[in-house]
Amino acid sequence: MKVKDKKNNFDSFLKIFPFSFVFIFLIINIYFSQNISPLYQEIINNEKEAVISYLKKIKKQPFFKSELKKFTYIFNQSIAKEVFFEDEQRKIKIQKLKEALKKNPKSRDILTNLAILYHEDGNDKLAQEYFNKAKEVDPNLTINIK
Repeated sequence: MKVKDKKNNFDSFLKIFPFSFVFIFLIINIYFSQNISPLYQEIINNEKEAVISYLKKIKKQPFFKSELKKFTYIFNQSIAKEVFFEDEQRKIKIQKLKEALKKNPKSRDILTNLAILYHEDGNDKLAQEYFNKAKEVDPNLTINIK
């Protein structure tokens, strides 16, 4: 008789488990669907700094251009300038360092800084090239750009 009771208990469990699993899943889903990101709220409220932060984070995504166009319509061209400000500053620094490198082609610090800037710019091939040149000047150089 006890084996039959255990089987009935197990059968009851199998009947109840899927429903309780679905119920818990739905409760969790409802909770997270209502918990909206603060960044999203700021974007919806057209807070310029939040939009700039968002656009900087999605620069490499395929939908970036459409998002930039949408927010440029809302905030005008100034938003594009602010989104690309760091990139423009990096390009200026690279140009200045290249000019300094012409005067002192064996400067480990200039070569290392160029490697770091190119790495930040996403040009890992040039970053590695400048890092290798810096390593030739100072074989004990320990930074590693991957």
